[in-house]
Order: sequence, then C-alpha cells, then structure tokens
Amino acid sequence: MKGYNLTSFDVWSMTPMAGRSRGDPSDPVYCSQVTELAACILGGGTAVNAGQHFRPPNRYWDKFYPDGWKAKDMFDANEEVSKRCPATYVTSTDGQEYHVEIYPVLKKIFLGMNFTEVSIAGEWDKKEKVFGRDVFYTYKGQRGGPLRGYYLDRPKNDQLTLQLHTKVDNLIRENGVITGVNATFNGQRIIYKSKAVVLAAGVFGTSPLLFNSGIGPKDQLENASKLGFNNYNPSTWIDSPVGRGVYDNPTITVQIDHPAAQLYNVTDIYWNPQDPLKTQLLVNRTGAYTFYGRVLVMFWDIPVGDTIIGAQTICSPSASVDKRISCPWYVGEGILSNADVVYTADGKISWRGNPYFSDPKGLDITAAAISLRDFLAAGTKTDPDFKVVAPDPKTYDISDIESLKKYINSTRTGNNHWQGSTKLGTDDGTKGGNAVVDVNCKVYGTDNLYITDAGIAPRMTTGNPVWMIQVFGEKCAERIHESRKKGPVCIPRPKEYIKA
Repeated sequence: MKGYNLTSFDVWSMTPMAGRSRGDPSDPVYCSQVTELAACILGGGTAVNAGQHFRPPNRYWDKFYPDGWKAKDMFDANEEVSKRCPATYVTSTDGQEYHVEIYPVLKKIFLGMNFTEVSIAGEWDKKEKVFGRDVFYTYKGQRGGPLRGYYLDRPKNDQLTLQLHTKVDNLIRENGVITGVNATFNGQRIIYKSKAVVLAAGVFGTSPLLFNSGIGPKDQLENASKLGFNNYNPSTWIDSPVGRGVYDNPTITVQIDHPAAQLYNVTDIYWNPQDPLKTQLLVNRTGAYTFYGRVLVMFWDIPVGDTIIGAQTICSPSASVDKRISCPWYVGEGILSNADVVYTADGKISWRGNPYFSDPKGLDITAAAISLRDFLAAGTKTDPDFKVVAPDPKTYDISDIESLKKYINSTRTGNNHWQGSTKLGTDDGTKGGNAVVDVNCKVYGTDNLYITDAGIAPRMTTGNPVWMIQVFGEKCAERIHESRKKGPVCIPRPKEYIKA
C-alpha cells in the first residue's frame, strides 16, 4: 500500500489474499520446493498466517517434555514471549470491536453445554471446556509477532546480520563437527564458516537440510544422494529419525446459517480506493479492516479409549456467504496420527503416510466426531435459528458418531501446523530412540548443531503453534548458552564468508 508503510501481510483482513499461489516457482512468497504451504519470506509462517496466539497450558509441558522442560522450567521463557508478543482480541487502535455479532449466539450455546467463558490470553492455563474471544499478536492495528517483538525490538548493539535472498543448501561437517554451511546467494555459491550452527527452518526446511548433510534415516539419505543433494559418503552418515512422526491439526468443515451473521468480505480494501473503511485503516489503523474476522475460540478435552484428545474450533462470519458462520473443527493436543517428511522423486519435500485420522484405534476421529456431534446437537436445541449446513443433515446423520466419521473422512484437510520432525528428548535417536535433539537443543551425533523450530515438539501443542515456537527460541537460547559456556552462538557476520 504505497505511501502508507503497509503491505498486504501487515493487514489482518488481507491475510487470506496474500500470496496464495502455493508451489508456483514464480511466487516469491512460498517455497517452491515444498508441497505444503511454507512461506519463504522474512518471518516465515508468522508473516502470512492468521496470527492466533495461544499460550500452551502448563499440562502440555508436564505431560510431553523431559526434565528441564517442564512447566516450571518454561515459565520464564513463556513470560518473555508474553512481553515481546502479547496476545489480544482488540485489533483496532481505537479499542473498538468489529464484526462480532456471532459471539453472543455461540456464547449461549457453549454456556448451555456447561463451558466456561474465559479470557483466552489472561487465563491461558485454562484449556478444558472453555471458550472466549480469539486472540492475535497484534501491534498498533496491524500484524505484530516475532518480527516486531524480536527482530525490530532487538538490542541495537547485537551482532546479528540479516542475509536475505539466501538459500542454505547443506551443512559442512567433519563427522559430528559442523564447520560451516553451503549457501546460494543471488545465484552465487557461498561458504559460511562457523563455530556452531542453529537451524530454525521449520519442519519442511530443517529436515531436508539435514538429509542433504548426511543426517537422517537411511532411506531419505539415499534419496537425497540420488537427487544430488547429499554428497556425503555413506560411511559418514548419521542415522537419526529426522522427519519421522510429524503431526498436523486435521481440519473439518463446519458451517451454520444464522441471521445474526454478517458477511465479512474484505476484497474492496484493495480494489476500492474510495472505501471509507480503507481510509480508517491506512491513516489511523482503526476500523473493521484491522480485524481478521475470527471471533470465538473453544478448547475441549475429549476422553477416548485410554487417552485424552483436545478439540478446538475457531468461529468466524463467512467471507463469501451472508448469514453464515464458519467454525472449522480441529483436534490437536494428544492426537496420535502422524506421517514422515520425505523427498519426492522429483526432488520436492513432502510427507509420506497419512497424518490425519490414521491412528490404528481410530481415537483421533472418534474424539472429533463426539465433540462435533455434541456441539451441533446443542446448537439446534438452544437456538431455533441455528441451521446446520455442513455436515449436510440431508446426507449425514449429525446425531450419529459413525455417520459423522464418514463426513469427517470425506472432507478433512490439514491446517499447516506441522510439528515433531526433529523431536526433543532424552531417548537418543542415533541409538534407537525417537529424539533428534537433546535437552540442550543439540542434534544427537553432533558437537555443535542445534535446532530451535517447531520440529523439536515431541507432540502436538494445544492450539496454534506460534507461541510454542517462540518459547522454543527462548529456551533453546538459554540452554545453548549454558551448555557451551562461551557466550551466544551465532553464524558469523558476512565479512567471514568466502566464495565457494
């Protein structure tokens, strides 16, 4: 938005319109080598996502993480994220709320189901049978998040150098010692020398870097070799479960017609320069266009079999159909279904298997069906204007678990919340365990290679993962510093690189 110091990525209401041509090599927004939605711009996914910002409850750390990473150990890191990137439901700088007409409708339904209304940001530890206003990492009426809270607000005397338009190809290592990285900068091959390397490229970025460097499961190292990406001698390969057992939130389409819902169509923000709401946004960072549209979030634990699986929904007024509410339905914390990160035959990075509702006992889909059935039943009972559109009651019996399972399997998609490709733990993956990194975030089998992204999550988090990932950055920085006792670890400044 020329003259206003804004891009489409900065404006919440334009997020769905920003960079949508996934996999198009000419699109500078998304990584062409990745079959999933992976942003190849500064800020990664946090620059293009919906900005939901949920602090994980204490139980998440206590249940899934080793000693040193329990809730009490993670408190300071969580508090630092809260200070740098606070969560709020108010997006307009005038403090006004917009397009929230559906909230009281849904509030009545959830209260009738014995849910508790909470402040999602303020009462962050409550994630069982609760609902409240959806929260975002908003900063002065536009997108905030880690780029604002960490990069722009960093100390001015730090030694960070930002190198854009650079693709890291692989690591340079001598057995377990990393001595640098090979990269391509503006078409030129560059070697960056280093005393240590920290990877934070995400599930579909860090995994191939390790494959290309002879670190990972044998089948993927062989694939990387055949593709010409991994030139390490097999005798030097480090056998590690990189990319094994990744998780994503399966998403189910749920739509309801209700007269309270008002169409939230924001396409005019770009095409109509006379739109008064556009002026409010550009000049004052106020008005409806500062709002993404997501109004209510719900968290609900569903006991199934011998476990508990978390259900979640985020409800919004439709952006395409008037008088319609969209409530995509998820399951997350505790899910069992997973897949593996792999190279495809043509050299793209993708996944193998089925990460959605594929667990042998069917517990994931049962939890989704139970929670969805109970919500739809409560809605139709509580409010005569609540009309279920999807699942279509003419096709599916929305009171029957098995019928809902058929609907779920026919419509489910992913949510692009990938986690768990380089799991953190004490069970060394080079010795038959499941962990790729230890409690200091160091890759097993190496002396000075670290990972700090979503891949180190042992299990799926509660809600959208951005908060958790920032906590990883905080905690790993602390653990790396303490374990090395040599000050901060960073890739050297550009003056220390040489041409390949």
